[in-house]
This record gives sequence, C-alpha cells and structure tokens, in this order.
Amino acid sequence: MTFTIRPMREDDYDQVAEIQLSGLNTGHATYEAQIPTWEEFNTHKFPDLMFVADEDGTILGWVTASKFSYRDVFSGVVEDSVYVSPDAAGRGVAGALLDHLIEVATERGCWSMHSTIFPENEGSLKLHKSRGFVEIGVARTMARMNYGPMEGRWRDIVMLQKVLEGGPAHPEYRQRIAD
Repeated sequence: MTFTIRPMREDDYDQVAEIQLSGLNTGHATYEAQIPTWEEFNTHKFPDLMFVADEDGTILGWVTASKFSYRDVFSGVVEDSVYVSPDAAGRGVAGALLDHLIEVATERGCWSMHSTIFPENEGSLKLHKSRGFVEIGVARTMARMNYGPMEGRWRDIVMLQKVLEGGPAHPEYRQRIAD
C-alpha cells in the first residue's frame, strides 16, 4: 500500500466532495442530487468513524459511518458509506477503508453495520460481501431518482448487514442472519 488511512479532517473536504461527485455522476452511488456542505456532510456522521485514504496529500477515497436510526435501542448499529476516486480504482483502497471502519466501529462498541446499495453497483456489492456482509433484503421502488443518467427511474436498493465480532450479538443470532 502506498497510502495511509487516517481520520478525515475538514480540510480534506474539497477532495472528499470531488470523489463523491464522481459517484453521483454514475447515477449508482446515492439518491442525493448534490454534494452537501461540510457542515451538512458532518451532521449525520460519527466524527470518530470518518476516514480517508491519503497518498502524499491526495485523497484516494473515504469511508464514514452514520446512525442507522435515531432510536437509542439502535445506538450500536451504523450504516457505512465508501467512495473511491476513479483514479484509484483497483488499488485496494475501498477494501482497506472498509476494513478500517469495521475494525474501529467494533472497537467503539458497534455491534452491526448496514449498507444500502443500488443493485447496479456491482463493485460495492462485491466489496461488502467479501467483507462478510450478507444480503438481508431488497427494498423495491424506494425512491425516484431526480438527477443524472437515472433521472425519473424508480430505484431498488439491496440491504446488507454485517454483525460485528466485538458486538453483543449472540452466536445464534449471527447464524440466523447468515442462513
């Protein structure tokens, strides 16, 4: 690896936003139609679960975790987002970032990580499944895209989950969701 993974800082945000914009332009990364400001971006994320892959000051990709729900009972459940610069594709950046997020989230006491991915985003589905995420369902016609190459189309999302090793979930539960 020629890059390091470190906490995301506000001064990284121009590059983070540029990488997110490249994902938006594919039409397969998010329902969001525009890049948020740093303040908007940071509002729903856990500050200690925001990381970048840095190669000599160039951000190659980023990963964050946000609340799965605002209910206290789900306080240890997070949803990940991972984006990689098109220039860094195929270098193991996404895998390294997701592995790091899983490790730190587990250390922080999180017990489950979720991801919602468009079915057309085969790379992200493959990445998550390679890290032990299991498909728990498909939500049909969740929302209509209002921008980009998929504008006007209703979109499904694939829901995936990984029960984290350090979490309080019982082995029987882990087996049940793996079946």
